[in-house]
Amino acid sequence: MGADVPSGGPGGPSDVPAYAEGTTESFAQIALREKVHDSLAVRPSWTYYQYALEAMDNQEWLLARHYLDESLRQLISEKYDSLYHNVADSLDQQYRLKMPLRIVDALDEVYPNIAEIGVDAEVFEQNEVSIEGVDALDESVADSASLQVIENFLDTVDVAQFTLPVVFNERVMQEIFYMSGGARSFTEGSLNRKTAYDSLVYSKLDEMNMPRDLIYLALVESGFKLKAYSRAKASGMWQFIPETGKRYGLTVDYWVDMRRNPEMATTAALKYLSRLYSEFNDWLLAMAAYNCGEGRVRRLVKEKMADSTWDTTQVVTYWDLELPKETMRYVPRILAAMVIGHYPEHYDMKINRQYRPDFDTVTVFDSFPLEEVAKVLKVPEDTLRSLNMELVKWCTPPNRDSYLLRLPVGTRSAFVDGYDKMEKNNFSSWHHHKVKRGESLGVISRQYGISVKELQQANDMKGTRIRAGQTLLIPIKVTPKKSSGKKPVKVKTYVAKLGDNVASVARLFGVSQESLRVWNSMKDDYVVKPGDTLFVSKPELKPVVPQAKPTPKLATGERYVVGEGDTYAGIAKKFGVPVVMLLEANGGFQRRLSVGDSIVVPEFTQSVQKASAKTKTAEKSAEKPAEKSGKSKSADKQEKSAAKSEKTAVEKVHVVKKGEGLWDISRQYGVTIEDIVRWNDLKDTKIRIGDKLIIRK
Repeated sequence: MGADVPSGGPGGPSDVPAYAEGTTESFAQIALREKVHDSLAVRPSWTYYQYALEAMDNQEWLLARHYLDESLRQLISEKYDSLYHNVADSLDQQYRLKMPLRIVDALDEVYPNIAEIGVDAEVFEQNEVSIEGVDALDESVADSASLQVIENFLDTVDVAQFTLPVVFNERVMQEIFYMSGGARSFTEGSLNRKTAYDSLVYSKLDEMNMPRDLIYLALVESGFKLKAYSRAKASGMWQFIPETGKRYGLTVDYWVDMRRNPEMATTAALKYLSRLYSEFNDWLLAMAAYNCGEGRVRRLVKEKMADSTWDTTQVVTYWDLELPKETMRYVPRILAAMVIGHYPEHYDMKINRQYRPDFDTVTVFDSFPLEEVAKVLKVPEDTLRSLNMELVKWCTPPNRDSYLLRLPVGTRSAFVDGYDKMEKNNFSSWHHHKVKRGESLGVISRQYGISVKELQQANDMKGTRIRAGQTLLIPIKVTPKKSSGKKPVKVKTYVAKLGDNVASVARLFGVSQESLRVWNSMKDDYVVKPGDTLFVSKPELKPVVPQAKPTPKLATGERYVVGEGDTYAGIAKKFGVPVVMLLEANGGFQRRLSVGDSIVVPEFTQSVQKASAKTKTAEKSAEKPAEKSGKSKSADKQEKSAAKSEKTAVEKVHVVKKGEGLWDISRQYGVTIEDIVRWNDLKDTKIRIGDKLIIRK
């Protein structure tokens, strides 16, 4: 946004822009044209002010307020610029005088609109503003002592447990310092929200055979806030911009934003990442491309390969590229989140499992105000909004033939019973109207033959305040034809002939293929057969309630995908197998279950057990030592010998001092960290000052 300073003054070409009532331009459009000196345009306070103006121009009033508050906070914290201290009217001084006025004028435009929306701004910031660590990078860095502490712990970590390739270099350690320090609140909150989506994301990652730790990309992008919205107009858990979202099947329009739908957005994000990986054959490069675009990464890789100093026998990696500043920190930040996510206790992160609410679904073919549905179901309207995050406005989308509506669990029958009583949106089309000087809601509503209330509802307005240059959505009502005394026209049907298909029938009657499929409940792969009777005009459609599928009978000898709340004991009970057998078949003595794990259910029947009880008893007596440990008899003897020698070893008690980690203590006594953990029955590698540790020598 920088520009040269004109001769008129050191602070910029003009004072704070005044909003002229007679213009068709908004305050934001005028203010966005204002320039400041290049040295001032790079300041965070100016950057956030520009973000706010862009949000105002898009009528994202709550987001604008958030950025204006941040602009003021940054202005207060910015240091005095001594570069111009000899100039009478220094740039810094003029900037500091004008910026508060700019921010206050902008807030004067924002607050009345927030009041009309009637939404709690604090709730908005908690749920909809994405991590500022991505939009505006924290410049604080760890000193050498802090890095040494981080490195000492990382020395004890087995990298084989991570599914993304990780190098513990300084860039990653700096991000660990940031995520566990400056952004600690965000990280802890995100890890808590993550638990509600573990099952969904892990199951999709497993299904597509992708690294499980890609889940931390969503953490850095949105903090697992489904309605997270960034200044770049990215939205949802995976922060798609509209164009990319549409490319992967996520509809974004006035009525719905499918980027907020966690199931659809996760599928789209993984498809996109999978395609990026297929091009770059490197998950870190794929993540970089997800952030800054595959075109840029592709170009930089080619430039690196063409560099005369580059060894062409070597593969170009993420760490070899000079990417944009944000992307240079973006990938290390994901790796840092991954490390913290695997060891939250070490970083003093308190994680409490969260759960997504259960819900019922019903397919509706009309547009309903959510307020009407809430009345019928006797639930708060906010409950419906939280279950249907993709709904942007106050109702189900009127521009679709059907919509899958989520309802609170147990309320489906109440919805169907109250269906006919509900008021429906009887609109056929929509028009955009740009407000002219002197116009009011009354004038505009009379112009289009609708009521002021309908106009307010269509634009989600509580009051009647509008301004020149504002765009309003105008609902155009269905105009019923005058009665001619004839019977109403029946729904049209058509009997399919040989050679007909969905496309040809749709063209024949001038309707869309999507409408034809909805009216006839066709799946995408349905093939029209000769003799099929098809609706070719809209029938009277009632809500479609999905039929409950019978619970499949669990059988042994199959694989089972671990869900939320599952335990080895619970799964064993479901399948009727001994817990010990299930543990042995899945390495359960060495590792814990995770949501999304695919485990083996061993073959086991009571009849077989009874028939060979004596044989099995004999086999178990002979094989028990080897089976339990998976070792040979000689190895088992060695282990017993080692255990015996441990009992006779000299024990020393070490009191943990400030700054010490297990890595330091293990080297002091010439033992391994694993030994110390085993000798002291430690649950993890975290120790505190004053802890007493047993050391055997």
